Amino acid sequence: MRAIALLAAAAAIVMSVGNTFPAAAETAGSAVARLYIDVRDQNDLDSLARAVTDPRSPSYRHFLSPADYRRRFALTDAQHRDLLTRLAADGIRVTGETSHYLRITGPAAAVARVAGASAAAHSLSTPVSAAADAAARLAGPQARVREKADADEPAKCSSWLGESPAADMPPAYGSISSYATCPYRPDQLRKAYHVTTTGRGRTVAIVGAYGSPTMRADADRFATAVGDKPFRPGQYREDVDPNAWNLTPDCAPPADWAGEQALDVETVHGYAPDAAVRYVGANSCLDEDLMDAESSIIDNRSADLITNSWAEIIHADPGHLTPDLVAAWNRLFEQAAVEGIGVYFASGDCGDASPGAAHAGLNCDPATTAAQAEWPAASPWVTAVGGTALGTDAHGRYAWETSMGDDLSIRSADGTAWTPLPGVFVFGGGGGPGDAPQPWYQRGVVPAALAAAGGQARRVTPDVALEGDFAVPVLVGYTLGGTFQLIGYAGTSAASPGFAAIQAGAEQVSGRTIGFANPLLYRLSRAGVLHDVTEPTAPVTAVRDLGADQGDLRYVLFTLGQDYGLSATTGYDAATGLGSPGPAYLSWFRRH
Repeated sequence: MRAIALLAAAAAIVMSVGNTFPAAAETAGSAVARLYIDVRDQNDLDSLARAVTDPRSPSYRHFLSPADYRRRFALTDAQHRDLLTRLAADGIRVTGETSHYLRITGPAAAVARVAGASAAAHSLSTPVSAAADAAARLAGPQARVREKADADEPAKCSSWLGESPAADMPPAYGSISSYATCPYRPDQLRKAYHVTTTGRGRTVAIVGAYGSPTMRADADRFATAVGDKPFRPGQYREDVDPNAWNLTPDCAPPADWAGEQALDVETVHGYAPDAAVRYVGANSCLDEDLMDAESSIIDNRSADLITNSWAEIIHADPGHLTPDLVAAWNRLFEQAAVEGIGVYFASGDCGDASPGAAHAGLNCDPATTAAQAEWPAASPWVTAVGGTALGTDAHGRYAWETSMGDDLSIRSADGTAWTPLPGVFVFGGGGGPGDAPQPWYQRGVVPAALAAAGGQARRVTPDVALEGDFAVPVLVGYTLGGTFQLIGYAGTSAASPGFAAIQAGAEQVSGRTIGFANPLLYRLSRAGVLHDVTEPTAPVTAVRDLGADQGDLRYVLFTLGQDYGLSATTGYDAATGLGSPGPAYLSWFRRH
């Protein structure tokens, strides 16, 4: 885990680096590992997951209950007994068990043999020489811009980009820039995206790490401050157990995740004020704890939608995500699909996640070895939500949108110019090809040039996008250092909960469950209900006032629509996917 500070303390990004670390051992020569259990018939699961989520299928929306899922796909009693017998014969003891894995301990050599075995019933998450866990990274909520500089001299900002020309600042690209918009309130976002639904009758779950002790109070205080209604009794619930937290150095301290939780909870409530919200705090940012949190929702179908604002990368040095661990995640996401649960992931904030992007990008993993889609957003069974920069007009209506991607410039020493120009990449929506083969729903929509990787068509992210840009952030309120503060936050961590909440509204007005949304979303790409987000033809800039206490670095210039390695073009693109919800998006669901 490390923290990167930009411009003194004006904005901070907190991330955890996915390191491998020694496997736990009970005694010398022994090893502890998690053994992930395969389903009874993977081909059957693949076929069913497609059938119930494809609008063209006669089985569309014929979802299974969790009990029906277990009856159809869990190991039989005979298979389970055989597995335990084989483990015991190797001196391996089972110390814990769920429907998804066995926690095992035994001689290191025996565990290694199990790891290498091609047993149909199980697979090991990682090689025995590495931990069975891996650290996930915040997908980007910690890009924060303070709403107020101090009581005597508030920071300058605009109601809409263009309202307040920065005439006292140097010109950029031959023109006077505008002061950046004040962080968007929930009512402004609802108006811009034509969100007239409330999510009533739907439950949106949020999976993060740890949990803030002031979250409910902060969310209610924030809602009141921005003119919205606080949570009703019972509308917000938490599954958080501080006594079980794994306070590993591979994760940021729990307090550092409080901003992420506030962003997710308040964004869902802002876009869907009547939806039930359930926060499930994993006991750490490690894969095994996050998977436990995710599966607790899916196994009980305790939510209709799940939003996740964390990410990690597959291609890294050192690496930690093995094919078996990826497969275990995919099985869980397929289970969600057949149960009618939509799973949404932030696509990341590091552009194409390449070493070049990581060189200066704020929320990047420096261990990256290649351009890649971030995981788990790259799973073909989740909806990857990318980011945009949203612009409104003087009346608060949608005016324009471009890709989430910011180049940063500072004033020259003599104050007469911005340098460098266009600037240094600091923040951008994640996307690009992943490792999975191209899913059926992307065929014919994603350009072949984007999907091609290693001679094979691949899964490309994101699928859709929503406001989350660093230069034009969203407003969040939470207790920081003992004081409640209003802060502008940015990242695809704002986009994923926002889109999931809009989907809750879509389910509300349609009266039916959407579940895994991608097959439907890609069919809607031709229905004219999504904004096709593209890059501007001329530079779009914004001057951000970071506060008087920043001295010479008080004012910075952002050049928008500059995602690293990714371009927003007509049609599907790897910066914004299919685009963002348009004026007719929710009305389409009213009719279908």
